[in-house]
Amino acid sequence: MRISIKTLSGGLLTAAALSLASCSDLLEVQPRSNADLTTALNTAEGLDATLNGIYDRLQSTALYGRDFLAVAEALADNAQATNKSGRLNNENRNVAGASFVNWATSYFAINQANLLLEATPKVTSLTDTNRRNSILGQGHFLRALLYHDLMRAYAYDPGVEIAQQNRGGVPIVLTGVNNQDQLQFPARAPIADVYKQIYSDLEKSVTFFSRTSANNGNIPAYGNRAAAQLLFSRVALYNKDYNTAVRYATDAIGGTVRIVDASGYIGGWRAPRNPESVFEVQFAAPSENIGVNTSLQTTYTTLVRPGDRGTTGGFGDLVPNNAFLSDIRSESSATGFADVRAQLYELGTTGRGTAFVECTKFLGKNGVINLDNVPVLRIPEAYLNRAEAYFMLGRMTDALADLNTIRTNRGLTARTMASFTNDAALLAEILRQRRLEFAFEGHRWFDLKRRGQDVIKTIPLSPTANNLPYNDFRVLANIPVNEVSTNKNIRQNFGY
Repeated sequence: MRISIKTLSGGLLTAAALSLASCSDLLEVQPRSNADLTTALNTAEGLDATLNGIYDRLQSTALYGRDFLAVAEALADNAQATNKSGRLNNENRNVAGASFVNWATSYFAINQANLLLEATPKVTSLTDTNRRNSILGQGHFLRALLYHDLMRAYAYDPGVEIAQQNRGGVPIVLTGVNNQDQLQFPARAPIADVYKQIYSDLEKSVTFFSRTSANNGNIPAYGNRAAAQLLFSRVALYNKDYNTAVRYATDAIGGTVRIVDASGYIGGWRAPRNPESVFEVQFAAPSENIGVNTSLQTTYTTLVRPGDRGTTGGFGDLVPNNAFLSDIRSESSATGFADVRAQLYELGTTGRGTAFVECTKFLGKNGVINLDNVPVLRIPEAYLNRAEAYFMLGRMTDALADLNTIRTNRGLTARTMASFTNDAALLAEILRQRRLEFAFEGHRWFDLKRRGQDVIKTIPLSPTANNLPYNDFRVLANIPVNEVSTNKNIRQNFGY
């Protein structure tokens, strides 16, 4: 299901007002049950419809339909663009302005979350306390996710700011807009203030989910307590708040979602719902199919099904580079590559030209080509977040234990402290496992950025190396021209 996203003609709150200017706009949102929506935000049904509308926004190509995975990979050092359709070439070369474009879509969704959170306590007909708490928990969780993704794209991460280039975080908007009279034009908030707001939303989300026994049945297509905890762990890691990262990673690990072992890993990626997913964006209906131009399947592979090189489906615009393939294949066993994750990279077809080894994590596993649920939070992240946080806190034995949980469940042997020449080598292996675990899921660019690291890469299809020093202005995306021209309080990112 989809929401119509109207053409933007102004700033972030102008866009929000155009999106939700009246109750008639709210009526365009269809609940996931496909029941007719005849009421707006003064009924439980209207709350559900608005909530579902936020999840639908996450399906956008600008968010988890493609860009927050594929563009993040193109910008980083795992992948190379094949030029089979021309898409993602500029992103892979880090051309200025070829980056994330989630600003307007995110603020549309934030406005819906604001309206939802304001309205829910006032709906007297909603007498089911579990349902009310679940809606509030989801609203706060989604708003936190959206704000953190805006920060990841458009702002420096805490502790690694380039002072002379830093223009702050993003505008904090917590009041819903449903008509032109309510328009505001806020400035960018300080980075610390945006993180404070994200923390507040996640604390409230965890609290509300803790008060509902239903907790959405831990269905990963909807926000739930473990998802809020795992997101909190991620946010805290970005914020260099390592004790908080450990706390919430531990809480998420204590939930019902378990890491799978090597024998179940590939099958998990072939199932409609990945068993390791704590939260994923669901693509269920045929109308939600992004299609052969920009879906994740067509972006990553020409294959229609594993092992079938006789049928061409997508373009395979972005594929693993040789350096990444060498790394994931570097540990061997008696039968071949020890790392089970290497099995997700196989030779594509020649139907679009030269065959490349391609990523098959997204391969029409819902039974329809180009229609995949997209994991946003998987439980292995809790172990890797905690391992890194433990290391930064000097708890090396604990860090090694979490590292080995990942290694042994991916077919690799456990390491000992003696196998590392120094502490830096242990950290390097934690970060390496993070790279291998989440390749083509959009983590690598943000992991390099949050640690203030240069992007070192050579693009084989380009005659020169395309390295990106961390102090280069292209590390941050450019704020949309419409936003800057309409809101005179907004400062564009340095260099644009």
